[in-house]
Amino acid sequence: MSADAPQEGAARVTPLALERALWALRAYDTMALATTSQAGPHVAGVFFAPERTETGIRLLIATRGGSRLHRELEADPRVAFMCSPGNASRWIQGGGAASVVEDPGTRTDVARRLIDHAAGAQAYVEGPEVLPVIIAVRWLKVVEARDGPHLLLSFDS
Repeated sequence: MSADAPQEGAARVTPLALERALWALRAYDTMALATTSQAGPHVAGVFFAPERTETGIRLLIATRGGSRLHRELEADPRVAFMCSPGNASRWIQGGGAASVVEDPGTRTDVARRLIDHAAGAQAYVEGPEVLPVIIAVRWLKVVEARDGPHLLLSFDS
């Protein structure tokens, strides 16, 4: 699995395109997150919060220390993700690189920002051994209508 998907047809990342992508991501608070390891591919459902960065987008998630998701992110930070309302006319998919937040002070701040976007994450995030993770989005595809043009963005790493 590659965090760097083929970028044929990717749009230039303009402020308008970036805001359009963030607006679409803000409509969701859960996603399917794919990782891979020697055990094979793995998909986990996670709460997330999207944020704008100076050069693109990052996603905040949390995982339990020692879980399969945590072990796989530590071994190979490349991820793919998808969020959808469950119909064939609208979805978001993308890929990036994940990093576990090591600094205890930063962990608290990232957890708060995650909960601010995804209130349902609070019970999980405040549990024992939960570690915040930041995903630097490398590419993003936003599908807003089955027959309409899709927004495909590629971010520099």
